[in-house]
Amino acid sequence: MESKGLVAELQRAAICPACRGHFKDPVILDCDHSYCRACITRYWDVEATKENGPRVVSCPQCKKVFERRNLRTNVKLAVEVKITQHLNAKTAQVPLAPKSKRRRKTSKRHGCVLPVG
Repeated sequence: MESKGLVAELQRAAICPACRGHFKDPVILDCDHSYCRACITRYWDVEATKENGPRVVSCPQCKKVFERRNLRTNVKLAVEVKITQHLNAKTAQVPLAPKSKRRRKTSKRHGCVLPVG
């Protein structure tokens, strides 16, 4: 079913590539990759403390180098994460109903078998 594929795609898009959890305070870099604000800040701090490590900031995915730390809040992604979390909560609350078995009932009037429910 196509709607299940769309929901799965939305759920995948709500995952930070750094921490593999739902985005928390998502930000977008100049290369258009998104991360949790804390994840990308931590990544840049670790990279800056490495011995002989780079003194520049870059994207962990595409390795594009930036002149400065330019973190813009990714509002659209924040909304998508909220929708995904709401969908996950709704899905967890709705128990799956077992498939009902079709019962057969004999019509006393005509003597034939009729499907019921």
